[in-house]
Order: sequence, then structure tokens, then C-alpha cells
Amino acid sequence: MRADVIVIGGGLSGLAVAARLADAGLEIALVEAGAALGGRVREERVDGFRLGGGHLAHTSWPALSELAELPAARSARLTLRPFAPGVRLATPDGLLRFGAAPNRPQQSMATLLAPIGTVADKTELSKQFYRLARSPLDTTLSGPEEASADCFAARGYSPVLVDGFLRRYLTALSADEDLAASRRGADWLLRLLVRGRFAIPEGGFNALIDVLAARLESSRILLGTRAHEVHADRVATDAGLLRTSAVVVATEPAAAVSLFPGLQEPRMRALTTLWHAVDGTMLPPPCPERAPALLIDGDAASPVARTWVHSRIAPDSAPAGRELVCTMVAGHDGKELEALNRAVLARLEPIHGVSARGFQTLQINHCERAVPALDAPYNFARPVRLIGGLYVCGDHRGLPNIEGALASAARAADAVLADLRRR
Repeated sequence: MRADVIVIGGGLSGLAVAARLADAGLEIALVEAGAALGGRVREERVDGFRLGGGHLAHTSWPALSELAELPAARSARLTLRPFAPGVRLATPDGLLRFGAAPNRPQQSMATLLAPIGTVADKTELSKQFYRLARSPLDTTLSGPEEASADCFAARGYSPVLVDGFLRRYLTALSADEDLAASRRGADWLLRLLVRGRFAIPEGGFNALIDVLAARLESSRILLGTRAHEVHADRVATDAGLLRTSAVVVATEPAAAVSLFPGLQEPRMRALTTLWHAVDGTMLPPPCPERAPALLIDGDAASPVARTWVHSRIAPDSAPAGRELVCTMVAGHDGKELEALNRAVLARLEPIHGVSARGFQTLQINHCERAVPALDAPYNFARPVRLIGGLYVCGDHRGLPNIEGALASAARAADAVLADLRRR
């Protein structure tokens, strides 16, 4: 087989770069080692429930918004279903709201009134929310670098606020339990509380996968095919030698390093996703006027990083009369998952108001290398062009999430097109 560009990796980033290049008129071959497209974001049906990796989107992400404007996405009605603004922190005093309503960052009374920390450090946090809401993203991702722990101390935040909210929030969003994340990365995560809302794509992340895959020729998607050796003009695979003018590697970091030995592999953090079903009558009834909330456990001893009633933000993810609860745990070693499940259920009981016996465990997925660490100093735009003809993209080349995967795919596609035009 010959193609203008060969993309290795059929996850979200690989599909995004392949779709962009196909839209530019190039002939694309996509090589995926797994049996299906989607990688870590793919969802599957289990006993009538749609389960996946517990990923989140956000309405403020430009690369995701741009994807939603593709003709195929509009025809498929690709939309985001948002959570309530900000997040809710589960504490013994109840659920505390952090963040302001989108486009109204001055409404920070919820932050000021939260019974965590001193008036002084909550006032400073509220001011920081306002600055982040008003500033462009480039401003947030610029300036000096330092670990978020040092940054929070310099801003005068009390240990009570740092450990009671900030550490729990960074753990929930980036598995950063030790506050090693860069100052810019921490500010970028805090910015999500006041610019837009967390969200889930309607139809799940499979909807994104389907929109992107529809831009490609099915006969040139090689599933169950592993790439062994990469050169600028050819790729050796299980299916034989593929000839090309450019190669984009869009795999997870370890696989990318195996193909490009000189590539720097980032430190990775572990995540465990737990899916539980519960009878719909056991949960408090939803409020029709209010979107479901993304919940963060404020208990420092709790294994729960974040949790939410998934079926109330994605109604087609659960059968009628049943609700689906998603819970994320950061930093677990993947051993003794049953013991972890019992500890999680003990926390879900007060958070969701349902007896632990009322939860049915559907699936526990542990990923040892789930997300790149945001360690300072962090490069938010790692190079995607290695040499002419060889490119790399993925969430390890920029922001370590869905947006980073899509944005790096856009940069890689631009680099490929620019080089091919010069030739």
C-alpha cells in the first residue's frame, strides 16, 4: 500500500490528524495496533450501560469547539452536554461550590463564603479566578514557572485552603497529588472553573470517534496492525511495508519512544476508573432546572478524586430506571482492586446519599500510564515536527488531556501540509 501520509495510532489524536489531512485532499492510511479505533477514550456497552475511561471535555476548549464545527460533526449533531458551573466539593458541611458562572466571573460569593481557609486567602483565590476569567489562554500559559506548591505559598494561601481544596482539585483533574504541577498548569486548570463548563459529548466520546473516522476511507484503516519501524518514506508493519511521503506517530508516549528512540518520554500518572450502577429511585431526584454537578471529594484520606452521576449528564449511557455513577481514583497501584472498591463505596455513600449496598459494581479499569504529569517546568507546545517527513502528536505534546490531543493533532497536520507544499 502507498499513501500520501501514514498515521500510526487510532486514538483521538491520530484520528484528528488523519481527518484534517484527509480534508486537505491527501490520501491517508491509518495503522492501529488494537482491534478498534478510539484508544483510551473508546466506550463499550456492558449490560446495557455505556462505559469508558471517565474522560471529561470542556466547553471552553478551542480545538474541541473547532472539531464540532466540521460538516460531519454538524450533520451528526455533535454537541456537548455541560455540567453545572464550577465544581462541588464534598465536605462534612455539605457540597460547597467553587468557581463562578461562565461569563460572570465577578460572581465569586460562593468561593468567599465556603468555610475553607481564611478570609484573606479566599479573597485572593477569588481575585485569581477573576484574573483567569478575564485573561486570554496565552496569558495563563506564559510567565515564570515553578511548582504549584511554591506558587500557592507565594500567593499566601493557607494550608487549610491548599489541602482542603486546591490539592484535591488538582488531584481530581490531573492526578497531581503532590502539587508538582507547574504554576501555569495549575492556573490553566483553575481557569476551567470560570471559563465555560465541564461537559460530556452527546452520545459519549464514541461520537467524536465516529465523526473523525467518517472522514477516512475504511479500506485504509488497518486495525490489528502494529508498526515496527518508521522512516520518513516508509513504515514496516504486520501488514507489510507501507510507502509514504510523511509519517505521523500518534500513539501513547511509550509506544512513540519505541518508534522514535530519541524522543523524551514524560512522567506518567496512574488513574483508576470505577463504574457503578444504582437503582434510579435511590438517588435524590434530579432538579429539572439545574445541570448535574461534577463532585470532588474534600476528604484528604479518601481515594475518590472525582465522581458524578454519569447517566444524568449522558442519559443514553444507562438503561431506563437505572443510574450510572463514574468515579476516578488517582495514583493507585492497581493492586487489590476489590479493597479499593470497598473504600470507594464507603465514600460514595455520603457523597451521593446512597447506601454502599445499593451500588452494583460494573467495571474497574486501572491504567498505570493514564495521563502525562504536569510537572514544572512544563512545555505546553512540545515540537510535533521531528524532521521533514516525521511527526508526532498526542496529549504528551501539549496539554495532557482531550484538548491537548486535538490541539497537537492540528499542529502536526499544519506541519505536514507546510512541508509537503515546500516539496
